[in-house]
Amino acid sequence: MRNILIALLLFLAACKKPILPTLLPVEKTVENHLRGLSQVNDAVAWASGTKCSVIKTTNGIDWKDVSVKDTASLDFRDIHAFNENEAVVLSAGNGVAIYYTSDGGSNWKLVHSDTNASVFFDGMDFNKQGIGFAFGDPINGKMQVLKSVDFGKSWSEVASENQPELLENEAGFAASGTGIIVSDEAIKIATGGGAKSRILISQIENLDWKYYDTPIASGNGTGIFSMSFIDELNGVIVGGNYVDSTNATSNCAITRDGGPTWTLISNKKPRGYRSCVTSNSKGSLLLTSGRTGVEYSLDKGESWIELSQSGYYSISMHESVGWAVGRYGKMAKIEL
Repeated sequence: MRNILIALLLFLAACKKPILPTLLPVEKTVENHLRGLSQVNDAVAWASGTKCSVIKTTNGIDWKDVSVKDTASLDFRDIHAFNENEAVVLSAGNGVAIYYTSDGGSNWKLVHSDTNASVFFDGMDFNKQGIGFAFGDPINGKMQVLKSVDFGKSWSEVASENQPELLENEAGFAASGTGIIVSDEAIKIATGGGAKSRILISQIENLDWKYYDTPIASGNGTGIFSMSFIDELNGVIVGGNYVDSTNATSNCAITRDGGPTWTLISNKKPRGYRSCVTSNSKGSLLLTSGRTGVEYSLDKGESWIELSQSGYYSISMHESVGWAVGRYGKMAKIEL
C-alpha cells in the first residue's frame, strides 16, 4: 500500500502543470515612449522614457507620473530603482544626464552631466552593495564607462586605461537599458554593430576586460540588445536588427558557463528582433519582448512560446507580477 501511495504521489507531481504567464494591457499613464523599466518587487516598479517621463507604482496596480521637471527634452532610456523612494534615471543621446531621487520622484537632483554631443550612453546597472556602472558608445575606440559607489548619488568617469577597447563600429544599444549586468563581483556588457556581437566581462575591482564572441547577428543596427542571467552560469542574450524587426535570424543565444561560450537557439526561438529579456526572481521564467511581440521560456531559454503578438520595448518580472512598456506609453501587466 505504501509503495502504491508513493507511486501515486510521483505520478501527480509529474503531471503537475507549470504556472504560465498572462499578459493584460492596462491604461496608459503618459503618452510618451517608455523604454526604461525597473522592478523592485511585485508591488513596486518604475518606468522611464522620452520627454523626461518617469512613472511608478507602489501597489502593483496604480501608476503615478513623477517625471523630472527640469527639462522636457531628455530621453530617459534607462532607470534603476532601489525601493519605492530611491531611483536613478539615465538619458541617452546628445550628451548624458543622470538624475537621482530620494523622495519617490517628488524631487530630482542632477548628479551627473556631460553636454558633449558625441557622448551617448546606453544603460546602467547596480549590484546590491550600491556599486553601479553606466556604459556608452565609444570615443576614440574606447567604450565610455561611468561608476558609482553610493547607489547613484554621485558618478565618476572610469579612466581610459580601464575602458573596454572596441572593434570598428562596435557599440552597445540603448533599447531598454538591459545591455549591462552588474553582480557582486563582475560586470558584463553586451555589444554589436561591428563585425561581431560580443560580451565584455570584467571583475569590478580591477576592470581588466575579457572579450567573448557570440553567435548573435551583428552589423549596422544589429547585435545584442539585452541580456539576463538566472544565476552565475545560466544566461540568455537577445537582439537582431531593430530596423528589420520581423527578422529572427541569429537573435537568441544561451550560456551555461557564465558568458565565455554561447549556443545559438535555432528552433522555437523569439519571432523577430528583441530589445529586452528578463527573468523572474526565482529564475523559473524568462520573458523577452520586441516590436513583434512577447515570448516566454520555461527551460532557461532553450525554447520560446508566444505570449503576445503586441509589441513592447521593455519587460520585467519579479515573483508573480511583471510589466511591459512601449510606444506612446503603452503598458501591460503580466501575472503568474
